[in-house]
Amino acid sequence: MFTPINRLFVETQENNRIVFYNAEKPVYFEKYKNDVAKYANLFSKIQNDTVVMYIPDDLYFFYVCFMAALQAGKDIILPALFTVQNSKSLLEMTNVLITDKFDSFGDFNIINLECPDNHDWEFNDVSDRFLYFFTSGSTGTPKRIKKQFKMLAAEVAFHSQNQKHLIEQNPVSISSVAPYHMYGLLWRFFFPLANNIIADLDIVFTPEELQHKQSIYDKVLFATTPSFLDGITRYQNQYTFKNNCIGIYSSGSLLDTKTSANAYKMFTVSPFEIFGSTETGGVASRQQINGPEWTIFPPVNVTLTENNELLIESDFSCANPYLMSDIVEKTGENTFLLKGRGDRMVKIAEERVSLPEMEEKLCDYKYIEKSYVSTLTAKDRTVICAAITLNDSGKEYIIKNGRHQFIIELKQHLLNYFPNVVLPRKIRIINTIPVNIQGKYIKSDITSMFESNIAEPIMQNITKTDSKFCADLTFLKDSSYFSGHFPRHPILPGVIQIHFVMLFIKQYFNMSANDYHVLKLKFSNLILPDTLVHFELNRTGEKEFTFEYSYQEKKYSKGKIVIKA
Repeated sequence: MFTPINRLFVETQENNRIVFYNAEKPVYFEKYKNDVAKYANLFSKIQNDTVVMYIPDDLYFFYVCFMAALQAGKDIILPALFTVQNSKSLLEMTNVLITDKFDSFGDFNIINLECPDNHDWEFNDVSDRFLYFFTSGSTGTPKRIKKQFKMLAAEVAFHSQNQKHLIEQNPVSISSVAPYHMYGLLWRFFFPLANNIIADLDIVFTPEELQHKQSIYDKVLFATTPSFLDGITRYQNQYTFKNNCIGIYSSGSLLDTKTSANAYKMFTVSPFEIFGSTETGGVASRQQINGPEWTIFPPVNVTLTENNELLIESDFSCANPYLMSDIVEKTGENTFLLKGRGDRMVKIAEERVSLPEMEEKLCDYKYIEKSYVSTLTAKDRTVICAAITLNDSGKEYIIKNGRHQFIIELKQHLLNYFPNVVLPRKIRIINTIPVNIQGKYIKSDITSMFESNIAEPIMQNITKTDSKFCADLTFLKDSSYFSGHFPRHPILPGVIQIHFVMLFIKQYFNMSANDYHVLKLKFSNLILPDTLVHFELNRTGEKEFTFEYSYQEKKYSKGKIVIKA
């Protein structure tokens, strides 16, 4: 039974139906409606028409306060993160903050969330309320986007009809995304709620958690991101998933062809990718088992500019028409291929270069798996930089022949397509290209790699669980940290060993720290250039890890890391 999300509490509902599993315990519609009414009474006393909402951890409470604020006639600002930097811009919009955190929020008026037990409320249609999102893609500069609630409601209504064949199978909705941005709000919050689908409120962070959720429900719909799918398919030999996932939704960035194919092998369903933006809403979709083309949603009108950029008109869009920077090739009346973004054309020494095209040509090279190309400006000179990951053959080749020889041959490959003057001046060979929770490349993290001269080791035989990370590492002899340490007798410095411990904690356990202690540190043997080393990292507590560098019976070093902040 579909209910328009803007009229959720206006139209008659079954009070005894389960709407959520909160920590795997059922929450019934009657409780949810009463909780929303209580907080709507509280929020109606706020004089400001606009509020900031920051409830990052308790999803049920977020869902209650979100709908309650709309019912109370408030427009909602949703910062995905709340920092000292972005709080200043938020204060220009309102000084009212709804949060369950007890941190210092400067000049904000924080609402006391202890409300009277009064659930008498006259519910209304919330179509005319506004939401403010902040999106930066990969630029790192927040962009504020204002959307009327009826735009989101229209998109939910369309997808509800489009996905009816899955809804009728009565699945449970599970997700690896949070509802603090457009995609998460639509697919893990509104879509299940409007279609009488029970939503599990736990955020799935690891393959083990996904396996567990699949084990307790008959059928599931999974809302996720390309980065999550890429992560679990990398370790596909480690995991077996129950054959009960009837639909996978993915958005935020493009899903790699190999990842899509591997996801199909693991779940027997091809991910349903949604292409669009926070500004436009959904524009098109594809399932790569049917090919690389995107099919335009029927409610969306698409025309092309003279530069083949997309011009969008739809009820989902915050402006009509809206010019997207994406360049496409029309393949049919309602289909197209994505060719890259217009804003990723750069000029180097009078030569125009398409960064997506260079990424494509890099990935055509037999040893490269993925690439990301950007620019770096220093001393009034702009150069192209490339971050690449290697396939198994590439790792074996570079271990045998060295980084220097590999880069010579890679540039020779690129000279088939680009003039020498525009070839990448900095190339970083890494195991994983950093992405955010939405699967978009984190440009600031990638830029910091180019500014550093610390080269990652070549990583093979990687295994990862929620408490353990293992890999075989080869520290190449032409890495900068071997130079001068010591002359004619190079060894891997201890500080570099600790550096990579902290890097792996950040990459594989999503925990970054500037303040940490190293305990029980012991160096037993020297790690020489081109030596194969087995690395093991174990999470022994919330902020505690043990690590060891070894190979067979030989121990190189070990220790314990305690993260202070």
